[in-house]
Amino acid sequence: MAKIEHIKETSSFELPPRETESLGAPIEDLKNKDYSALTTALLQKGEFRLLHGDKGGLAYFDMAAKLDPSNGELFLKQGLSLFEFGSHDGNEEGLTLASKRFKKATTLNPTCFEAWHLWGNTLFFLGNRKKEPSYFANALRKYEKAISLSDGQPSDVLADLFWDFGDIWGKLAQKSGEITDLHYAIKAYERATTYQEDLPSEFWINFGNVTMLMGTKTNDYRFYVKSINAYKNAVSISISLPDGWFMLGKALKALYSASHDEDHFSQSNECFSTAVQLSGKNSAIWLEWAHLLLESGTVFDDEKKLRAAIDKCNRAHQCAKKNPYVVTTWACALAQLGNVTERLEHIHEALNKIEPLVDKLDDPEVFYAHGMCYSALGRYYKDIDYHYQAIETFQEGLSVDRSHDRLWSAIAQSSFDSSLLDNDEKSYERSLHFFERAMGLKKTSTIHSHYAMCLLKYGELIHDQATIELAVSHFEKAITLQKNAAYLHPDWMCYYASALDQLAGFIESDSHYVKALDILNHILMLRPEFPRIHYRLALTYSHYAELVNEPDIFMRAIHHYRIANQKEKENDQVILDWALTLINLAELLENDIESDQYFREAEYKMIQAAKLGNVQAYYALACLYSLIGDLKNSFRFLQKAKTFDALPFLEDLIEDEWLENLRETEAFTQFINDLQPHTQE
Repeated sequence: MAKIEHIKETSSFELPPRETESLGAPIEDLKNKDYSALTTALLQKGEFRLLHGDKGGLAYFDMAAKLDPSNGELFLKQGLSLFEFGSHDGNEEGLTLASKRFKKATTLNPTCFEAWHLWGNTLFFLGNRKKEPSYFANALRKYEKAISLSDGQPSDVLADLFWDFGDIWGKLAQKSGEITDLHYAIKAYERATTYQEDLPSEFWINFGNVTMLMGTKTNDYRFYVKSINAYKNAVSISISLPDGWFMLGKALKALYSASHDEDHFSQSNECFSTAVQLSGKNSAIWLEWAHLLLESGTVFDDEKKLRAAIDKCNRAHQCAKKNPYVVTTWACALAQLGNVTERLEHIHEALNKIEPLVDKLDDPEVFYAHGMCYSALGRYYKDIDYHYQAIETFQEGLSVDRSHDRLWSAIAQSSFDSSLLDNDEKSYERSLHFFERAMGLKKTSTIHSHYAMCLLKYGELIHDQATIELAVSHFEKAITLQKNAAYLHPDWMCYYASALDQLAGFIESDSHYVKALDILNHILMLRPEFPRIHYRLALTYSHYAELVNEPDIFMRAIHHYRIANQKEKENDQVILDWALTLINLAELLENDIESDQYFREAEYKMIQAAKLGNVQAYYALACLYSLIGDLKNSFRFLQKAKTFDALPFLEDLIEDEWLENLRETEAFTQFINDLQPHTQE
C-alpha cells in the first residue's frame, strides 16, 4: 500500500480555561456557543493517547464528536488517527472505528477526496486482517469514488491513490483468479508511474508481483518482461533488499521457462545467489534456486546443473527440515540425475526420500515426485510396468488436484514412453488425450513439441496423413514459442524434419522435402555428432529423389548412408534402407551394367540386414529378385517373409510394382488365395 500521512507527536498543551459563569446559562445558549477550541483540544488529547497505544484516547474523540457533530474535518482527523492506531497488530478495533469516522466524514462532506481515499485504505487493512473478501470489494468502491474526486490533487497524492488502486485490484485478482482483475491492477500501477518517477521499492515489488501473476495466467512472456523491469527498479532503489533480488530471480526463471535462453538462466541464477547472501537462511530462496537448476538440467540433460539442484535442496532442507516440498523437489532432481547418468542408485535414493511422505501427505506434489521416480525406473529398465506404476501414481495426484498442469504433462510423457515400448494404437491414443489435457491448462513450447512427437509416432503407426499434418502444426507452434529452438533443441528440429518428410510423402510435395533437408543440414552443421543425423538425411534425400527422379539426389542419400553405416555398422535398418535406395537408383538408370551393379550391391546389403535379424529384409529380397527375374528366389523369400509375419498389408502386396514379374506366376496367385481367408479372419 502507498505511504499514508503519519501523525506526529503532539506538543504539550492545556485545555482552555473553564468558564464557570457559563454553567448557569440556559441550554439553548450553550448549544449556540463556539466549542471549536475545546474540540480541537480534545482531538489532540485523543491523538496523543492513541499515538502511544492508549485506548483511553477514544473517550476524548467521543466527547469531541458530541460537541461538534457536524464537523466533517473533525471526523476525518479522528479517522486518520484511528487508522494509525489500528494499523498495529492487535488493534483491529481501531480500524473498525476509523471506518465509521470516515463514513461520517463523507456523509458530512461527500466531495472530500481525502476521506474517501483513507476509507478505502482502512477497508483494505480490515480485509487483510480479517481475511474477509467483502472488505476488498467495498474498498474498491471507495477508491473509485476518490478517483472521481481527484482533479487538482498533487501528483504525489495521485500516485499514491493509483498505487492503492492497483493493490486492491491485485488483491481481488488473488481471490477471483480473474485475468480481468489483473488487467485493471496493471493499468492502475502504470497510471501511478505517470504521476511520480521516484516511487519506492515497495511499489515496484507490488507491480512486479501482479505482472508475474498475469504472465503465469496467460502464458504471455511479455508480462514476465514487465515484472523483470519492475523488480529491477526495486533493487536499484534498495540494493540490499533480499525480496527484490528473490522476486527478480523468480521472474527471470519464469522467462527462462518460456525462452530456455542461457542469458535468462545466468541472470536468474545470479539473482538467487545475491538473495541468499543478503537474507541468510531462507529455505524459499534455496528451493526456488533448486527449481531453476532442475528445470534447466532436465531440459538439456545437464548432469552438472542437476547436481547443483540437489545441493540447493540440501541447503533448503537445512533451513526448513519439515518442509515437504523441499523433499519432493530433491527426489525429482535425483530421479532425473539417474536418467541422465543411467545410474540406478540415484533413482533408488530418490525413492527413499519420497516414500516416507507418500503415506503421510495426500498432496499432488508428493504424487508427482513419486511418479517421476517410477518413470525414471521405466526408462532405465525399458520396462512398461514401471511406466504404468508412474501413470497410476500421477492419476492419484490428479484425483487431489485436476488443475495441476505438471501432473498432466508427466502422465502424458509416461504414457508416451510406454507407447514407444508396446507400439500399440490404444496406448498412443491415451497418450494424446493426456497431452491435450495438459495443453488445456498450460501451453508451452515443450508440451507442444512432446505432443507433436507423440502425434508423429502415432501417425507413422496408422499411416494417417491428418495425424502427420497435426504433428507438423504442433512442431511449428513449439518452434514459434521457442524462438531459438534451432540452436537449443536440435531434437525437436530433427523430429520436425521427419514429420515434414512423411507429410511430403503423402502430398508429394518437393517443397516439404527441401524444407526438411534444410533443417537437417542445419543440425549437421551445428551438431555434427547429433545422433543418427546422417541416417535421417539419407532417408529424406532418398524419399526426395524418388519423387523427382534425380540420380544426383540418390547419390547424396547414398553418401549419408555410407557415413551412417560407418557410425553404426550393426544397424540392420540403416543397411536395409540403404539397399532399398540402391534399388530405386538402379531402376532409374538406363545403363544396364551400372544398374546391375546396384542391384547386386542391394542384394548383398539385404542379406546382411537379414543376418543381423531384420525380418523385413525377406520381403525386400523377394521384391529384388522379382525385379531381376529370379522368380524362384523371389517366391522363396516371399514365403519366408510370411513365416516371420513380415508381409505388408494384402492390398499393398497385390499392388507392389516391384512384384510385377512374380505376380504373373501361378504360385503367386495361389499364395494370395491362401492369404485371403487368413486376412478376412
